[in-house]
Amino acid sequence: MGRGPYPSTGPLAVLARAGFLIAVLAIVLAVVLPPRFVPDFVHSLYLQHFAAFYVVSLLHLAASPRTRISAIALRVVAFATVMESFHLLTGARVRPLIDNWAADVGGLAAALAPIAVARFRRRFERPTEGV
Repeated sequence: MGRGPYPSTGPLAVLARAGFLIAVLAIVLAVVLPPRFVPDFVHSLYLQHFAAFYVVSLLHLAASPRTRISAIALRVVAFATVMESFHLLTGARVRPLIDNWAADVGGLAAALAPIAVARFRRRFERPTEGV
């Protein structure tokens, strides 16, 4: 990668933004398409929600390196809320949607947890000697 800041037009930065947009589009399609057209990746609907929002959260972090983490978290929670609320228009019951939303937010939390722990650990760094 070399020294210095990575350019926002570098191939990895562009790939991160493209991956994020593809992940968002995949979630939107999974919500609006009839269930028979959506592949079943795992046998648990909650694991699917968790994994989808884990991936979209990681890609959002990579695609928006200058954006505050709290702003990214708020955007992902808002996106999850809109996606789960969309099911209300089709007559879905509220309780399963709350469970799905909780799995969505769990995926977000799992993606953010290593960053929070790393920031916490940095607070305990030893001061450099000779300064």
